[in-house]
Parts: sequence; C-alpha cells; structure tokens
Amino acid sequence: MEIPSKVSVFNRTLEVKGKLGMLIAVSEGFYEIVLEVQSRNHTVLFPIAETVVIFNEAVPNISADFEIER
Repeated sequence: MEIPSKVSVFNRTLEVKGKLGMLIAVSEGFYEIVLEVQSRNHTVLFPIAETVVIFNEAVPNISADFEIER
C-alpha cells in the first residue's frame, strides 16, 4: 500500500458510495482523504470504523518458484 493513493470511498454517515478520492494518511482512527466536493478539493477525515476504502490499483500477481504454507 502506497500513500498517497487513489481510492474509492464508501461511508453511510455521509452517504458516500464509491466516490473517488486520494488517500493522504491513516492516523489516530481516521483516514485523511482528499475528495472533490462541488468542483473543489476538500480534505475529509473519515472514521476507520465506519468507512470502507478500496484501492483503485489492483495488487499485482507475483509468481514464485516456491509455495508458502499458511
């Protein structure tokens, strides 16, 4: 996970459903995300417990010559 990173945000309290944003930081129980609101960028603090963040860039498939037992 690299920060800053483009993410999709879901939060019931603010009725945010898949809005695109830029994750800037994760600290003290909050995600710091820059969102476009009314054609302007705003920093929004989302509580981690009430927010789903999906990174827009998929995890790359890495093939290995060995297998890890879990």
